[in-house]
Amino acid sequence: MFDRLKEDIQSVKDRDPAATSTIQILLLYPGLKAIRMHRRAYWCWNHNMKFLGRYISQRAAKKTGIEIHPAAKIGRRFFIDHGTGVVIGETTEIGDDVTLYQGVTLGGTGKDTGKRHPTIGNNVLIGAGAKVLGPFKVGDNTNIAAGAVVLEEIPPDCTAVGVPARVVKHKGVRVDCLDQIHIPDPVSQELCRMSHRIALLEKELKKISKKPNTKNKTKGITRMKIYNTMSRKKEELKTITPGEVKIYACGPTVYNYIHIGNARPLCVFDTFRRYLEYRGYKVRFVQNFTDIDDKIIKKAIEEGSDYKTVSEKYIKEYWTDTKGMNVREATVHPRATENIDEIIDIISTLVEKGYAYPVSNGDVYFSPSKFKEYGKLSHQPLEDLEAGARINVEELKKEPMDFALWKGAKPGEPYWESPWGNGRPGWHIECSAMVRRFLGKTIDIHCGGQDLIFPHHENEIAQSECCNGVPFAHYWMHNGYINVDNVKMSKSLGNFFTVRDVAEKYGYEPIRYLMISSQYRSPINYSVDIIEQCKASLQRLYTCRDSLDFALQNAEDALPDNAEEIKKSLLSHKERFIEAMDDDLNTADGLSAVFELVRDINSNVIPTSSKELLIFAKELFSELTGVLGLVYEEKDNDLDGKVEELIAARTAARKAKDFAKADSIRDEIAAMGIVLEDTPNGVKWHKK
Repeated sequence: MFDRLKEDIQSVKDRDPAATSTIQILLLYPGLKAIRMHRRAYWCWNHNMKFLGRYISQRAAKKTGIEIHPAAKIGRRFFIDHGTGVVIGETTEIGDDVTLYQGVTLGGTGKDTGKRHPTIGNNVLIGAGAKVLGPFKVGDNTNIAAGAVVLEEIPPDCTAVGVPARVVKHKGVRVDCLDQIHIPDPVSQELCRMSHRIALLEKELKKISKKPNTKNKTKGITRMKIYNTMSRKKEELKTITPGEVKIYACGPTVYNYIHIGNARPLCVFDTFRRYLEYRGYKVRFVQNFTDIDDKIIKKAIEEGSDYKTVSEKYIKEYWTDTKGMNVREATVHPRATENIDEIIDIISTLVEKGYAYPVSNGDVYFSPSKFKEYGKLSHQPLEDLEAGARINVEELKKEPMDFALWKGAKPGEPYWESPWGNGRPGWHIECSAMVRRFLGKTIDIHCGGQDLIFPHHENEIAQSECCNGVPFAHYWMHNGYINVDNVKMSKSLGNFFTVRDVAEKYGYEPIRYLMISSQYRSPINYSVDIIEQCKASLQRLYTCRDSLDFALQNAEDALPDNAEEIKKSLLSHKERFIEAMDDDLNTADGLSAVFELVRDINSNVIPTSSKELLIFAKELFSELTGVLGLVYEEKDNDLDGKVEELIAARTAARKAKDFAKADSIRDEIAAMGIVLEDTPNGVKWHKK
């Protein structure tokens, strides 16, 4: 028993440089505690004491944050580093020398019996937040990158990256101590190895199609494809008016600060708009404020104020948060209360056409059963939807699926006059009215979160098309959900965070980076570790920008002999960026292209000290990061006179080889919050 314990302790020391002593490992490492308790639970389970085994496993989960089913088979020298959120399913089998990081799930798919969880080979490393789901094997000597979702078998000696995970083989090589943040992208590496073939293919492509202009913005998108929720497939973007795009995005109900779930559509579709404009489109982008709603009225009662005070307060807070995340203002930000006449007009038309009906309390309801295509966006027939619907006691609607277009005013509630009595609009009708008023009866793109597909967007389609007699929107785009520590965000679970909460700790820009770091339709996970990784990635971008600026201070006019080759290499990253963004706004691969550009700049541009090349690289870097809405914080170049004098004095001391004095001055400067960095081109500095 003690030999096994010694082995476990040694494996921690071998794989965690922060492990300083045996007593520390024994008392403070939850991964070790979880493994030791699992062995007891496993013994009980296999000796027909299943309740006791399950009890021990649940106790372990509460103590460590690591949930291991007592039936799971685990090999020797198993190491869980920072293990909070790790889940290991019942039929999981794990080999020897396996390492897991926080947030890893070794789970199943569905409710099948028998083997339904993965088998993990020997010498496998699984990074933070990765998911391995299904009854397949992950081969020996394999590394799975942070955030990857593995849904099929991985052969031995591989690295798996992405959602779903993609593989590049590293035959016969075991990778130890893999950097979780700066893991090499095997896809990019493979693309580099195939660069010659790509060049040949591009020459052929020139003969049959017009290439994007690599020096100027392409006028109009001719090849961009977006996933249309309506058709459930990628479709080429063809706008109603060539060169123009009309987009409507559902905005917030302004009764509280926006949360990180709200942040994703804001950042995603802001990036989408930026990219369309970058490619030459004229974009009319409309995003509403719902400034009258049950939640707003409730908030006003709680605060002893009125709906206007509440809505105005949180619209102001909305601007603070969105500007912090570098989300641009829409072309128009209409409010529901400013469009009551338009709302009443649409409802009146629907009543006249027989699609809607008023009831005795002043409510007006829409009848989905009279719209034959109801359910076409959510791809659910009306009869299935009706099965889960119900009628509340206070409602007078005829059928369970009927929804309110107008709500009769209750005592003390704000109201507007209408043909059906005093009242206020329902939630769904607001968007239909504002779309028609500011964009027309038919628009190019309607977008929003996945949670809005049903019933909100389904109801928008029904009431708009029944009223106007034409298609409502040609394309529907929906972003995926956001989880917190691999669990769906919910106030009841206590994992609900506002944008303001996160920004106060980490700043706004890491939030934006997180929201566009994955393809917009994929689910993403928020955690402290992940937001810290986003900060680290952003720092690489800022370092590149600052290095370019610093190099320009002492740049030479002369171009290197290979200047044209370097420019061509830089422009290839732009082409890959455009290719990625044209493929359903794949910001994940777009970011990868930007980081490839950064590596190219650091390796081939900055060392040349050529002014023309440095300017070319900086403009290209700013162009691509600007499309993504990143690297927008201004540099603080202000140094007081004393600091400048100290830097000059230190430089003089170094020239005189008085290194003791130079070090003393460096320490004095550091105490003032300034970090110095000596480079071949001079001294760089930045504030802590």
